[in-house]
Amino acid sequence: MQLGVFIPIGNNGWIISTTSPQFMPSYDLNLGIVQKAEAFGFEFAMSMIKLHGFGGPSQHWDHNLESFTLMAGIAGQTSRIKLFATCAVLTMPPPITARMAVTIDSISHGRFGVNIVSGWQRREYSQMGLWPGPEHYRRRYEYCAEYVTIMQELWATGRSDLKGQFFQMDDCRCSPLPTAKIPIICAAQSDAGTKFAAQYADYNFCLLAVPSG
Repeated sequence: MQLGVFIPIGNNGWIISTTSPQFMPSYDLNLGIVQKAEAFGFEFAMSMIKLHGFGGPSQHWDHNLESFTLMAGIAGQTSRIKLFATCAVLTMPPPITARMAVTIDSISHGRFGVNIVSGWQRREYSQMGLWPGPEHYRRRYEYCAEYVTIMQELWATGRSDLKGQFFQMDDCRCSPLPTAKIPIICAAQSDAGTKFAAQYADYNFCLLAVPSG
């Protein structure tokens, strides 16, 4: 078993409240949490990505840092703990994500992994004109499969020529190669999602329903 922490990349972490202590996310706050987690022996730290909050009186997750750049900074100030950044696949081409991951792999000396988010909250992407439409809900894990395949090809060989339904690579290059395996994680719960996770991911976060009473 490996234990880790989800760091508060968004305002107030996971507490939706107007009466609890309020705080904004910052690099210093998240660095301090990860350094303490490392000192306590935790195996990993993960940062989510949230591009549009839920508003309301608590302004839940209206204020967020960016996951990859945050973890790149933390990578240079830690030495042992595994670090995971989150990729919202609709926002970045897979070769760019692959190259960013290799860069943080270099900073961290092989301690970096990528969490894949298929895109479920339309508002996060429609605000930037990136929402592909309701059809995405049906095909999002097919999209993710091509996305991850391209990254894994680039990490393994430095090249990808994948010709798929969503991406067309033309002797795409990525060099240098990572110093260690870059694991893929996701948090899929649907049948299609869990099949994707089983085939393409190294880890899948699962929800546990605890019966009341």
